[in-house]
Amino acid sequence: MLILAIGIGCQQHHRGGLHQPSGLLAPYDEPQLWAVAPLANESGTTAVDRMAITDLLSEQCQQIDGIDTVPVNRVLLAMQRLGIRSITTPQDARQLIVVLGVDGLVVGTITAWDPYQPPKLGLAIQLFTDETIPNGDPFDPEHARRATGDLRTAGTARPVAQSAGIWDASNHRTLASLDSFTRGRTRIDSAYGPDLYLVDMDLYTQFVAHRLVENLLKNEHSRIAAAPEP
Repeated sequence: MLILAIGIGCQQHHRGGLHQPSGLLAPYDEPQLWAVAPLANESGTTAVDRMAITDLLSEQCQQIDGIDTVPVNRVLLAMQRLGIRSITTPQDARQLIVVLGVDGLVVGTITAWDPYQPPKLGLAIQLFTDETIPNGDPFDPEHARRATGDLRTAGTARPVAQSAGIWDASNHRTLASLDSFTRGRTRIDSAYGPDLYLVDMDLYTQFVAHRLVENLLKNEHSRIAAAPEP
């Protein structure tokens, strides 16, 4: 955990009372299983811990009502098994979906990272699904492997939703969004109060990951709602 030395100054936000934190709801009729692939680092700095951010993003996906996620270390083991260092093509995404036996794969990039006051974090993600798997049908990855003989040529995956942004704490809109997010989440025993999320980069990353996943789900809700009836 990286603790930032900052002067809170005029950016303090005091609020009274406790509020129920907003939750995230999946748009699907049945529970889904997702995986989060290790995020690529295009932030321009090697100091960023991309695996730590991947873990925090996976945790936010796990908190979606209707979504379970597989552990990131299991995703890494599956990538090693396939000889994939990173997900760079839809075919790579499809291979990983098949081997893990998941409904969706979140693939993304760290686009900006600055842990010092004011913190900044940029992320871009896409949700991939396997278009060769009929919705609602049971899926056995080993059966699929035997049936096709080669996962690399057995169809592809496609991105169905995406979300991206840069959350810069020097921006008033970001601070307003953080203020809303921290309602009901701030540790009341902390001297920093709600500003704890501005001095702890792990907590700030949780906030950004939550907003990113929230936007992703909004796109998925819109896609599902617009889909023609079967």
